[in-house]
Amino acid sequence: MYKIKNSNLIYYALIIFIIVGVYIIFRDNNNTIKQPNSENRIKGSIKTLEADMLINTANEEKDLLVAENLYKLALSKLPEERHWQVYVNLGHTYLDHKEYKKAEENLTKAIKLNPNCDSCYQKRGVVYSELNEIDKSLSDYNKSISLRPNEFTYFNRHLLYNSFFNDKNKSIEDLKSAIKMNKKYIKAYIPLIMYYSNNNKFKESHEYLNLLKNNINEKDIKNNTIHLFLESFLNYREDKMERFFNGINKVCGVNSEYIKNKNESMLSEIFLSVYFIAATEYIKSQKFNEGLKILEYSLEIAKVNEDKITENKILKDIFFVKSLIKNKDYYYHYVDGDFEINK
Repeated sequence: MYKIKNSNLIYYALIIFIIVGVYIIFRDNNNTIKQPNSENRIKGSIKTLEADMLINTANEEKDLLVAENLYKLALSKLPEERHWQVYVNLGHTYLDHKEYKKAEENLTKAIKLNPNCDSCYQKRGVVYSELNEIDKSLSDYNKSISLRPNEFTYFNRHLLYNSFFNDKNKSIEDLKSAIKMNKKYIKAYIPLIMYYSNNNKFKESHEYLNLLKNNINEKDIKNNTIHLFLESFLNYREDKMERFFNGINKVCGVNSEYIKNKNESMLSEIFLSVYFIAATEYIKSQKFNEGLKILEYSLEIAKVNEDKITENKILKDIFFVKSLIKNKDYYYHYVDGDFEINK
């Protein structure tokens, strides 16, 4: 047995209310209620409604055991032709809990029942990538796109082309396709703009940066901060150092406030890499206090991500910079991502 939470009780109360309402409406209509087909339709509708609410509750349930039982109950109330909907939701839940084998099993069941389910292939593609079965992952992404192209699948396929197949051209084309599908899909802009910037294709970088700006709501703090971050990185690549520092300092401040309010960071890994560039450039210019401040912002990200390895490295760098501030006769060199002090 499992304990049903208060949020689940609300759903069950609503189900009972609907059942009673349907019963009252049809009780007074003798011509309808006495017909067997009508009775079956009513009972079927109530079961389907209850199953849908069970699925919705299970999707939001954080306790895996409770979710599993809710899905099983939903299966018992749905006709077999709709079982695939339960399996795909259950597969997604297992994926969220990193139960990849169980996720694969349920998504495969969903595909057998509904071979045209594009989201089933998309989700199973993610599962296969987590299982390091890259060819199967690519095959599922291709199938999903052939059924219904969308920005999420294009972006996921880009990751495969970029990381496993080393096919930059296909990777870039998928990022462009993702943006064509959804001009507000900021995740695709980030690697695309950084790729063009790193390859000195500044015209293309500015084109996509402007396109991004035109599709961001002016009140959207997070996405406007990401735009400023990308603009700052582009300034760095174009050797506009003053603009780079000004932009990154603003990003650091906003992201620091975001961490306090949300207990998470925006784009942690990418932010950290560029923060480190900023800290390094400050220290090269002997602006040690400014470099120290950037490292302290970086430490906030590592802590909120519970990344002890990165946290320890940043603490080591902070100790180094404090030593530079204290001992003016020290100089440094940069080796494999670390600062070193030399007399």
